[in-house]
Amino acid sequence: MSIDEPQVRKRSAREAGKQTAPETDSLDSTTDSGKAKGTAPGWFVRSSSTYAFALVALLAFVTRYWKIWDPAQVVFDEVHFGKFASYYLRRQYHFDIHPPCAKMMIALGGWLVGYDGHFLFEKIGMDYMANGVPYIMLRAWVAAWGAALPPLVYMIMAESGYSVAASLLAALLVTFDNALVTQGRLILLDNIMIFFMLAAVYSYVRFYKLRYRAFGAQWWSWLVATGVMLGCAVSCKMVGLLTMTLVGSAVLCDLWRIIDIRRGTTMAQFARHFAARVFALIVVPFAVYLGFFYVHFAVLTHTGPGDGYHTAKFQMQLIDNPMTKSSFDVYFGDEIAFRHRDTGVYMESGVNRYPLRYDDQRVSSQGQQVTGAKKLSNDGYWRIKPALNTEGFVEFQARRQAGETIPEEELDKWAVHHMDLVQLEHVATGTNLRTHDVASPMTPTNMEITTLALNNTANAADTVWQIKIDQATANTTRLQTSASFVRMVSQKHGVAIWTHKKALPEWGLRRQEINGNKKPAEKSTLWTVPKIRGREATAEELEAMKKKITPMGFLAKYAELQGLMFRHNNALTSVHPFQSTPISWPLLLRGISFWTDKDSRRQIYLLGNPVGWWMANCALLMYGTIMVGLALFGRRNIEVVDGIIYRHMLRSTGFIALAWALHYLPFFLMGRSLFLHHYLPSAIFAYMMTAAIFQFGGIVDYPRFALKHWYGRARALVPPGVASMAFVAILTVHIACFVYFAPLTYGTTSLSPDEVNSRRWLESYDLHFQK
Repeated sequence: MSIDEPQVRKRSAREAGKQTAPETDSLDSTTDSGKAKGTAPGWFVRSSSTYAFALVALLAFVTRYWKIWDPAQVVFDEVHFGKFASYYLRRQYHFDIHPPCAKMMIALGGWLVGYDGHFLFEKIGMDYMANGVPYIMLRAWVAAWGAALPPLVYMIMAESGYSVAASLLAALLVTFDNALVTQGRLILLDNIMIFFMLAAVYSYVRFYKLRYRAFGAQWWSWLVATGVMLGCAVSCKMVGLLTMTLVGSAVLCDLWRIIDIRRGTTMAQFARHFAARVFALIVVPFAVYLGFFYVHFAVLTHTGPGDGYHTAKFQMQLIDNPMTKSSFDVYFGDEIAFRHRDTGVYMESGVNRYPLRYDDQRVSSQGQQVTGAKKLSNDGYWRIKPALNTEGFVEFQARRQAGETIPEEELDKWAVHHMDLVQLEHVATGTNLRTHDVASPMTPTNMEITTLALNNTANAADTVWQIKIDQATANTTRLQTSASFVRMVSQKHGVAIWTHKKALPEWGLRRQEINGNKKPAEKSTLWTVPKIRGREATAEELEAMKKKITPMGFLAKYAELQGLMFRHNNALTSVHPFQSTPISWPLLLRGISFWTDKDSRRQIYLLGNPVGWWMANCALLMYGTIMVGLALFGRRNIEVVDGIIYRHMLRSTGFIALAWALHYLPFFLMGRSLFLHHYLPSAIFAYMMTAAIFQFGGIVDYPRFALKHWYGRARALVPPGVASMAFVAILTVHIACFVYFAPLTYGTTSLSPDEVNSRRWLESYDLHFQK
């Protein structure tokens, strides 16, 4: 990865490519190409790397913290990640598709400033000041991670053997990128994840530079540090696995070099190298990943909004979970409510009927509507009745309603079990739940759910449902309130009662559609029975329920949560108004609207620096072209560039190109909704490529300008002439573009329609307030 130091003689490009190992990593070795010309560098040049690093840190701080208090409202995904931080501080269990590390880091910032998590960030635009939220400190905490990215980029470039000028150029391109600034000053996850990604790359560069001092204290320290950073990156978002793939690819190349018999390596020595890397780069990251989930479960000990995603056994581990308070057996004749596991709505009905015709001119049955309501009301209770073996049921029900004590053995006869056939009578209207061969209002492929009069025997078969309890071990498994996940499957038609989040039109009171899903085995067809009307637990029953709770170990909880995260992440296929495709990201064809304020005509629009991104695309193309050209010349034994330059372009710059590709190309294989911010790690590596191409084109004497360490002494800054002018021109245009788009980056400035439209460099930039 790092620059390999020049030997005494020059080599051809072909010979440089075959070189396996330099004798030293020191930049102080004197070579034909590396002798300092003229007088020794002055104090400013010698310390220029330190000054450059300080400048980058200062500018990164200014760009991320500039008016960080504005807007004082919830912006974009702060609605999610601010909420999760509040749940951590409340110690309430919640569910999210992402691992916990970054969310815990945000919560840590809140805890450090005394925030108690009282605010739940319920929707974009909510006022922070009115709700007493220390949002400035929360944003400032996250911005610290974002402000660390440019210095990290400088450190990576410098440690990789680039010049002060190239390292500074890469860092300043990142500093003045509009998308990275927008993302880096709000309560969001990505900059925390990218910090760990870059820290992992930096640690691996430091480790690789010590390859000729293997198994020393520093060698082990940087190797293990790489593993820890990789574990943290994956623990923020699963896309951290892409960074693991990057480091893993570099490690495989390194091991291939080590196993070469010409290096005199024995198989025992190779096995030791292999085992060290397996431990540090596989075992350590996985241990870190597990550790964050251990803390996650240790903190979130109380019931919360994420309970319903889990099994009954998992939920019963949580303090104050309803299952530990109201887990009763359900008996025939009970009036029960049904709550959808995924969306949380209650199945209810009423006097409203489906319209004769829908908007697409399909005809309905005009039957009684069955819909999903967010709150439980009297319209949400259903009397569960046996569809078969009804002899004695009427008498049993009458005795219970009269308050008669029923013997336990007789009561057991009327318990509802797995695979029982039942009818569900809507208590408020005295009708039975029915499905029939009529298309549902909003999902024509599914069947309409309605109700049928009790005296309608001709269609009674439509009202028979089979109770299927999830993970039931036998037909003796009983249906219980809160503890059971259940499907109601039509015996005649084979469809399961199902709902989704899309709301019905006005005629459906904007409630959720409930219909018959022709794929009854889907997880989204699961419901719970949260309540039996009139049934409350006594103190003795509550104590008995607590004693029945079976402890669940950490690994069992971890395995269950991992399965849920994977399944729900893959299910994120719904269309979002600002989603985009990977092919559009490098071209910056579209951004994301984060926040708008109609009164002041201000907006925050996530958009990269157009000049910077398009320039980086050119650099990537130039790198590919250069390497193909050098390879072709090498085949003809024609030396175009010095060997040290060729090897640096092949290894160090090649690593940057691989980093860009591995953090970008896998998104083409993903079926979930994708957004521009998924490209940000690759955008950083593309900026680094821009600086690498600048060095290749502008600096001939690599050893003289190369840095050994980011904090070390430099011997030269930038050659006079074209290279200096190019350096200034690139940064001038890039920073000017940043400033021009800054009103959209920060959202602090009101723009007129003409000013908004002048920033629509592409028609696909769907900015607000164009008129």
